[in-house]
Amino acid sequence: MKYLTIILLFFSIAGFSQSVKIDGATGTVSDLATDTMPASADLIIMGNSDTSKSITFENFTLVPHGAFSFNDSSITLTMTTGAWSSITNATNTLFTSEDADLLTFAGDSVTLEHAGDYMCIISLSFSGSAADQYEVALFLNNVLTYVTIERSTSQTDVGNLSLPAYLEGIAAGDDLTLKIRNTASNDDATVISCSWLIWRLHI
Repeated sequence: MKYLTIILLFFSIAGFSQSVKIDGATGTVSDLATDTMPASADLIIMGNSDTSKSITFENFTLVPHGAFSFNDSSITLTMTTGAWSSITNATNTLFTSEDADLLTFAGDSVTLEHAGDYMCIISLSFSGSAADQYEVALFLNNVLTYVTIERSTSQTDVGNLSLPAYLEGIAAGDDLTLKIRNTASNDDATVISCSWLIWRLHI
């Protein structure tokens, strides 16, 4: 007798899993505790595997996500040519956490509590000096990711830089920080404002 096993995963504080066996011949469902299952309206299909014949679901109302920002700042970050500096202040409290669900924002960095693929959208306004070349990047566990955006400055004008990022294969406990460097000189950067959005696309 052949069976198709469906695994249902509902992410909450306590966590939830439910296995269902379906008789391939008769369609009979067994091992199903219907009284513990969330309403179907809360579920979306997140992925499947033809090899294991499993389908994973997630409670869409509990997708990890966050929003962090600062504005009207004039924090000067000390630059050494080519060296990365974290975008933060002396007490690591530059950003305000507007929303943080199923992830932790502390010390101006994000700790991701659930594995999966994530999307970030970051917008940063800052100033430098004449003829400087700055790079802004995301670091994962203090290691540079592929996500690096460049901006040149002229005099002390304030300009904006956008940093969209797709982060694949995040593990639970991974940490994200935002850093900047001057590749042309030791001229410092002054950060003015920033908006940082992050959410998990799928597991």
